[in-house]
Amino acid sequence: MDNILFKQISHEVKNLDESIYEIEAYANVYGNEDSDGDISAKGSFKRTVNNNGKRIRVLKDHNSTIMLGVPKMIDAEDEYGLRTITQFNDKKEVARDMYSDIKLMKDNGLNAELSIGYWVMARDSKNSNIITEYKLMEYSFLSSWASNELALVTDMKSVGGFINLLTSMYDLPHSDPRLKSIEDTLKSLEKADPTEIVTLPEDSISSEELIKTLDQTIEKWLQK
Repeated sequence: MDNILFKQISHEVKNLDESIYEIEAYANVYGNEDSDGDISAKGSFKRTVNNNGKRIRVLKDHNSTIMLGVPKMIDAEDEYGLRTITQFNDKKEVARDMYSDIKLMKDNGLNAELSIGYWVMARDSKNSNIITEYKLMEYSFLSSWASNELALVTDMKSVGGFINLLTSMYDLPHSDPRLKSIEDTLKSLEKADPTEIVTLPEDSISSEELIKTLDQTIEKWLQK
């Protein structure tokens, strides 16, 4: 997987089935210019899914040693994007924790995030920004713990929302290591200077500026 590329999107988790640990989500969307300046064309995943579908993996944070489950369905024909249904492995601690985190974010109207690991096989001859064919190796559900990923929880209006999220997570049936991680984070936040909490009026800042400000503020807290 040398030189593999990654591309991420937020808020594309659609449905969760708690009874069987399944998540329906879009791993990529078509027709929109992303942060890399690329536009995924409809049909750009058809060949890789048809020819390589049985080798596509579901990972945590693009870590090839942490498999969360298996893709039960990858729909490359969907009009909106690359639609997936993932069966999480409820026998694995890391998969149960990841599933629980995603559910909590979705239940609170917050953005979960996915990312694909891929190679570009072909681009449009007239517009090189348009990717017409991918080779997909894996798609990942991203952790909410890294500070640059926490900022993508775009429905938060203050860092206080992050603390409330962590507090709610502590009450869920996480594994012991995850509970310890949440507890340590909460303790570190208790020692932070409360004047650093930034509350922003909803209509006074763009979404891009809000994400950047949240990212910087949370990073300060987590570095304490």
